[in-house]
Amino acid sequence: MKKAQTILGLKYKRLDDGFYAVEVDYDFPQQSKSTLLFYNCLEQSNINESEIKFPIRLIKWVDTINPINKETIMNYYNIKGIKKIVDENKSKLIGKTTFIKPEVQYPKKAKYPNLHVHFYQVSEDKGTLINNINEMIQYCSIKYENTKQFTSKRISDLEIYVNTLEIRQMTFLPMEVVKFDNNGQIIDFQHHLRVLNGIELPF
Repeated sequence: MKKAQTILGLKYKRLDDGFYAVEVDYDFPQQSKSTLLFYNCLEQSNINESEIKFPIRLIKWVDTINPINKETIMNYYNIKGIKKIVDENKSKLIGKTTFIKPEVQYPKKAKYPNLHVHFYQVSEDKGTLINNINEMIQYCSIKYENTKQFTSKRISDLEIYVNTLEIRQMTFLPMEVVKFDNNGQIIDFQHHLRVLNGIELPF
């Protein structure tokens, strides 16, 4: 790798495969102006790649996984688990333009977090009117009221069942559009794959 440089106040390095690794010292984008701006740039890039034309209307829903037992945690509380949740909503997504984004939130005094996957679907005549890309980013933003929810004890409790590094990186996964292959299967999300490959979010 080459010597680290900075962008938006964040250090980054160019990787051997041409992508960039950005160093982030926070658990949530909102914890610094630089990380939030960088995160919003990722979302803007993904929205532009979807080629949607504003103004649009968005229908929003959330699929929530509660940690009812260890099997649920082991099956869903990882990067691939997000894809499983999207696959379970597949019938609602076919023929539509839909974005998804994960959220990890601990209820007050809870041992394990809830895993939420937010769906934002473009509609011709229903939902919230969105006039431009900045409005969409704001409408789809996730507010983390507690930025200290990943305590040592909670991380230790989760480590029994899952890779907690994946869970902590979920808060930095930007919204991505759901795409289908020629066989009608949902294609893996590019930023999710980069996390699994050990690459921090590129720009």
